[in-house]
Amino acid sequence: MLDYYIYLWKITWPEVLGLIFLIPFVLARLIWKVGKDLKRYRKWGRLLIIPKTGFWLGILSCYLLMFYFAIPDWFISPKEIQGEIQGKFLTDSQAKPYSIQVKAGSDPITLSVDYRTYKTLNLGDEVKIKELPNRLEVYQCEVLP
Repeated sequence: MLDYYIYLWKITWPEVLGLIFLIPFVLARLIWKVGKDLKRYRKWGRLLIIPKTGFWLGILSCYLLMFYFAIPDWFISPKEIQGEIQGKFLTDSQAKPYSIQVKAGSDPITLSVDYRTYKTLNLGDEVKIKELPNRLEVYQCEVLP
């Protein structure tokens, strides 16, 4: 499981670092503003704290939702597939040019792989693959005897 999160870190580190820096900033700003407003205002003025708190928590929740929808693999456990390589092909995509087709069960699954894995796999090889469930990207591949 650790190798799954290490691979996710390698491919999404800018987004994760942005979130790591954003959460403490927003929470510190919220605490600072609420503390400042509690000292400044009396009874009815303190009611202004509620919309300000809601505003900053709304901003934080928007960023968390954007992260969740952009990279949902952080919140999903990895899939493990065991099957036979049915096909290897190049795609038109610049981001994921190498793909393999694995027959696991009755339906073949198309997964993207890196160049090194693409070159080492042959048609008919029996493999055990660990993949990112949302991106359909292989992060660990083992050829079985």
